[in-house]
Amino acid sequence: LVACDGVPTDLSLLARTVEPVLCHRPRTRTQAQAEMGDFNSYAHLHDSAKYQAGTLVSNWMEERELRRTQLKQLLHNKMGGTLRLDSFNSQMSKALQEVELTKVMDDDYVHFGDVIQLVQLETSAVLAVDTSDEDIRPGELNCAATAAPQITSPCARNSFVILRYASPSDPQDAGTGDDIIHYGQKLRLAVHPAALGGAADAQGGPRPLCLFSKPVTTTHCAKYTRNQLVGFTYRNTFETVWEVVTPVPSQRALSVGLEVLMGAPIMLVHCATQKPLLVEINQKYPNNFGIELELSARPSTNKGMKNVCEATNKGLLRGTLAKGESTDVFWTFIGGTTVALLPNPSMAETSADSCAAMDSIVAELQSHSGGIYPLERKLVTLSSSNSFQLAADELLLLLRQCGLLSVNERTVAALTAQFQVPSKPGILDGAALLAALRFSAGGTGSMLKSTSRLPVVYQ
Repeated sequence: LVACDGVPTDLSLLARTVEPVLCHRPRTRTQAQAEMGDFNSYAHLHDSAKYQAGTLVSNWMEERELRRTQLKQLLHNKMGGTLRLDSFNSQMSKALQEVELTKVMDDDYVHFGDVIQLVQLETSAVLAVDTSDEDIRPGELNCAATAAPQITSPCARNSFVILRYASPSDPQDAGTGDDIIHYGQKLRLAVHPAALGGAADAQGGPRPLCLFSKPVTTTHCAKYTRNQLVGFTYRNTFETVWEVVTPVPSQRALSVGLEVLMGAPIMLVHCATQKPLLVEINQKYPNNFGIELELSARPSTNKGMKNVCEATNKGLLRGTLAKGESTDVFWTFIGGTTVALLPNPSMAETSADSCAAMDSIVAELQSHSGGIYPLERKLVTLSSSNSFQLAADELLLLLRQCGLLSVNERTVAALTAQFQVPSKPGILDGAALLAALRFSAGGTGSMLKSTSRLPVVYQ
């Protein structure tokens, strides 16, 4: 014992206390982690040491309810068949169902009412429609048109019905009166109704989806090449009218009026823009059916001198010759061997109540100034913004706005039963209603008095 300030001190205890401080001996990593309680470990940094697997943190109640709601919505969509996969399977089943190519007469010509395919000669690609590729802009009732290069058999999406075009101002556009198509004659190509889920119809269904084209603008052009747009539309306008001409420029004037043979090379010229239907061979168009080719409407002349030399040998002046078209615009009609007439829409299917309601509406409209024009304009404006679908209460409101105060709910109910959209109760097909209105106001007086003008109702 050593006395320090009068206090006895143990030297060994003092040495053990002072030695680490004086020598600055470092501690090992194991000692530091043991003393600090594994402060720098992964578990401490992520706070997993504070919570167990069964601990509920954050918005656990909201997240649990959200998962339950999503599961209920999934089961509801599955039971109702509204899943995206269900709609895709439904679209494929409609578009790829087999269709038989038919003709109305047993001969070698192309006729109105034939179920045909339009084949491009150079690529052997077939004109096809993709109803799922729609223009989602308001008022645009268009879907894509492509050329499918890999086709083994006719199906609903690449089979079409040839419709007759008759101009309201020029009845001679209807042709010679027979069902045979002639060079220089105007026609419309409607998608087979099976592609839209309907039954086969000589008029392309109650609302035909026809091939159309529009001039190039800032809002309408081809998707990839930016050339003149070609697609399919429900609109019954002059944009859906095409003319059949021969590919040889020097024989076009001579061929006008001749019958078109099935399998003969032709050109489809758009009547509104005078541009031929063309396949963009170097432009791929991917969609749900694979890799296809884009369509447009533009001239494609041949740079060679073959046509000029042949015509010069026949005594024609070189300066008066038109340039020959390239093979990008050469098409042909492919038909079947079965002779069958597609069923025509029967006026007997139109109920007497709807006929009486339509006749009363037309009669009251014609007693006012402007006739059916005010109602026609309102129907076009309102139904175009809703894909040509109109609710029953909206129709009643339109009729009241046009001064038809005698129209009641019974009249609207009769029209709704006749022009109702399938699987949509209370919703009318605005295009069919507008066509029936124009038909009744066309001088017949009643929808049941004439059956020869019936196709106008469905166009």
